Amino acid sequence: MSQKKHKQAIQPAKTAQANASGKKATPAPPAEPPKGNARILMVVVAVAIVGIIVAVNLTGGESQTGDGGVRQPSAEEAPYIGRFLPANYTAPVVAEPTAYTSTIEMAELTAVLSETQVTIPLSQVKGAKIALAQYAPEGQAPLPLIAYVKPSGGLFVGVSFCAPCQGEWQTIQADGTLTCNACGTKRDLESQAGISGSCKLYPIDELPVNVEGDTIIIDRAAVDSWTPQPLDREVG
Repeated sequence: MSQKKHKQAIQPAKTAQANASGKKATPAPPAEPPKGNARILMVVVAVAIVGIIVAVNLTGGESQTGDGGVRQPSAEEAPYIGRFLPANYTAPVVAEPTAYTSTIEMAELTAVLSETQVTIPLSQVKGAKIALAQYAPEGQAPLPLIAYVKPSGGLFVGVSFCAPCQGEWQTIQADGTLTCNACGTKRDLESQAGISGSCKLYPIDELPVNVEGDTIIIDRAAVDSWTPQPLDREVG
């Protein structure tokens, strides 16, 4: 008998033997679903992953919102925030905390120069909410100074220069941001941390000030020592 016929002869015998036993092949039982704590753990992990993805998409992996809704600067911009402020400087508090919910354009005010100081009327800044005053020593190009009341009630005074677009005019928007009129970059009114726009890694430089009565006082030495930020961060 050939090998092929031998195999065919054996096959019926195996079939008969299986039928004689009366048993059928039992399929493997399905895997049991996760029980109790394991199922809860899987749900928690899934929710955490989704939360992280949403947070990254909303922030672009950059500055985050901290306590009280104040935007915190990213690692790239943090070294430049307050770079002209003395250690432990605290901005003077000139008003009660307020929320900005409407658009406020800059009002142009007049700065008064003496040999050692630049002064701006506080009442005019508080009335305008945000103001621009030109620092213009004789024989020098004018330098725009910005003054506004922060949401916390603190006073912000600085050089109104949005590098690298070189925009000078800013607007408080209804979304509670300080927005450059030239490039549209948005910054946090309280912290100067960038939110969006081509210049968001370049904060507006704050200057130290004192308030005496109705007068904002800036040392001319502080203004004269100002230099534009180096263009060493991403733009666009």
